[in-house]
Amino acid sequence: MEHCVPKAEQTRMTFHRPRICSSVILVLTVLATLLQPGCLFRKKPSTPTYPAEPIRIALLPVNVPSDNAELRWVSLGAAIMMAKELEQAKDLDVVPLWETLPATVETLGNSRTLTPETSAVIATRVNARWAAQSDIAPGQNGLDFRVDFIPAKATLIPFRYENQTQLDSLTSRVREAFEQFLRYMVARPLQSKDRVGKPMEPNQLKELAAALDREYGWFGSADPGKAGVEAEKLAQSDGRLARLLFSPTVYPGAEGRPANSSPPQTTPPSD
Repeated sequence: MEHCVPKAEQTRMTFHRPRICSSVILVLTVLATLLQPGCLFRKKPSTPTYPAEPIRIALLPVNVPSDNAELRWVSLGAAIMMAKELEQAKDLDVVPLWETLPATVETLGNSRTLTPETSAVIATRVNARWAAQSDIAPGQNGLDFRVDFIPAKATLIPFRYENQTQLDSLTSRVREAFEQFLRYMVARPLQSKDRVGKPMEPNQLKELAAALDREYGWFGSADPGKAGVEAEKLAQSDGRLARLLFSPTVYPGAEGRPANSSPPQTTPPSD
């Protein structure tokens, strides 16, 4: 016997089947769209927000063992290496050493050992936001090298770099330390090594370190105004570095604004 379905119910059945199919197709279409690369609803990677203004940083002499005569020149030599590597840093404003060293000598008095507390004081004196305080000493596999990036304000968190090195690879370690610090600060990386140029020869570094030592009396007695030969020689090969090391007022051969990519700050930096 044939089963009879009321006409109204037949109408509902034939009406709802295509509605259900259409809904399923619509859901599948939306899901497929969402899974496509570049979908408007997918979160796009954000562009890094670099510092609004360059980070002013003071490069301090390196702490070395007082009884190690062979490493004594490294105290100022490594600071010169740092200045060389940071000549064209886009987000770092390097305080010239001819400003930093007098403030350092005055702050320490007869001592030649820097601490986080004195480094923060020096950073404040030269209107810097950070100070690079370094230590180097003989270790089990060469030299133990450490750079502490000390903030001038206690509200900021220090950053430390540590590694082992040899004197002939110290430049690479210096560069590595600042590259890590820039990542920590979410700042633009250093330019390629090809743009910076060849590392300085050890003899040239020693000559410049000795000249700065005479100028400011870091280890020996101060005899200012006697580094004209070194200043003019450096200015001929690297004017940017010469302006970071030697005061243009005392040595006209190195005159000009310090070699950095930003104008000097005149007000204390903000957090």
